[in-house]
Amino acid sequence: MSPDILRGNRLASMDDEALRITSSIGSDERIKDKVVYVNMAHVNSLLASGAIEKAVAEKMLSGLRDALSGYELDYRLEDVHMSLEAYLTSRIGQEAGFLGLGKSRNDQVATALRLQTREELLKTAGLLISLVKALAKAAESESKTFFLAMTHLQPAQPSTAAHWLLSYAEALLMDIERIKLAFRTANLSPMGAAAASGSTVPIDRFEVAELLGFDGLVENTVYAVSARDFLVDAIYALSSIAVNLSKLSADIVAYMALGLIDLDDRFLSTSSIMPQKRNPVVAEIVRAKAATVAAALIGAIETLRGLNESYNLDLQEITPKAWQAFDEVNSMLSVTASMVASIRFNQTAALELANKYLVVASDIAEHISLKHGVPFREAHHIVGEAIKGHEGGEDFMQALVNALKKRGIHESTDELRAVLDPAKAVEARVTVGGPHPKEALRQANRVLSECVKAESWVNDNLSKFKKAYDKLANRGW
Repeated sequence: MSPDILRGNRLASMDDEALRITSSIGSDERIKDKVVYVNMAHVNSLLASGAIEKAVAEKMLSGLRDALSGYELDYRLEDVHMSLEAYLTSRIGQEAGFLGLGKSRNDQVATALRLQTREELLKTAGLLISLVKALAKAAESESKTFFLAMTHLQPAQPSTAAHWLLSYAEALLMDIERIKLAFRTANLSPMGAAAASGSTVPIDRFEVAELLGFDGLVENTVYAVSARDFLVDAIYALSSIAVNLSKLSADIVAYMALGLIDLDDRFLSTSSIMPQKRNPVVAEIVRAKAATVAAALIGAIETLRGLNESYNLDLQEITPKAWQAFDEVNSMLSVTASMVASIRFNQTAALELANKYLVVASDIAEHISLKHGVPFREAHHIVGEAIKGHEGGEDFMQALVNALKKRGIHESTDELRAVLDPAKAVEARVTVGGPHPKEALRQANRVLSECVKAESWVNDNLSKFKKAYDKLANRGW
């Protein structure tokens, strides 16, 4: 294509290599439709302001409706915006030139990016909700399955599989809130800011925002065209999700190595030389991909850090980082939800490790302190003394009884044995948010309830945006 729109334009004389490196076509494909909707809203605002005649507006809107079926992006035109104008010119002639009246590519791209970002956030939120639901439902099934709470990757205290699953469910619920915050900052309209200082065309910015389904305006026109903090907010929310998925994957890798859990073969791979191997490669890749998302966040922040206020072409380098972050996290969420549903817990192995590492030690200290009025720190020393005796070859129960007797405390061995039972230790826990089966079921129910609310939020916004776009595409007089 040799577009006439290049005549008299600086792009016509630019070196081809320079055109390619400055072009945003590679990441513009994702916002093609959004750019059309932005221009539809703009044409409506031009008509309402009296800047163009009704016949011209109808002609332009007809051509833009056709563009929704597809139009070519050409790097020689630098970006999607000029490609759309070239397409419209080929359809309706020179009247397409009115498209640039009262606006700039600066406010147009900022608007289209916000339209796309808010939808990307809703898509990610939907996948995130699916994973949280998978975790909560698995927790309901495993509410009585004995498991270990770890600290420093060492067996620490008695717990349940549900308690571990719910720890990630709650962390990811917080990520849903981060998605909502990023959505709020994205769902504001910069349209009408033009290049940086608005224009002499009396466009109603509030009407344009309403036509596009925005909640309000990015008011200051300089900030409106230069702001990419909404993308940073989005990538930060994605980074938080990625970090949580990385931690979950790291747990899966470690617990599989300890024999505490197993996965379906769908999420494992064997070795090219060792046929006995069942490697948790999916979890390993999810863990690694978090670094890609974090790199996108740092890249976006560093791009902004070096800029002056107002529009600079550097800003377009943030866009591909955002799209990559969305794609990576979406794939991570999808596969992790399936992987979580396949986890099988080995309660026998968990109990063996619990007894080997005496994970009820803190329970024993609490029992001594509560029953005998001994300060907890002293009770801690008593149990520690018994553990040292046990490590030296003494029977732990006998070592504990001896340590108590030294301090004039007489304790029933039957009662101590009950405290030493890791499974009973779970039942004895009364902490809100703890591993007691009834408490785990309450937590799972709350998580699922929050998911229902989040799903309504996603669906309500998707419906709102669809109505706005349908209204623009079908608007007539």
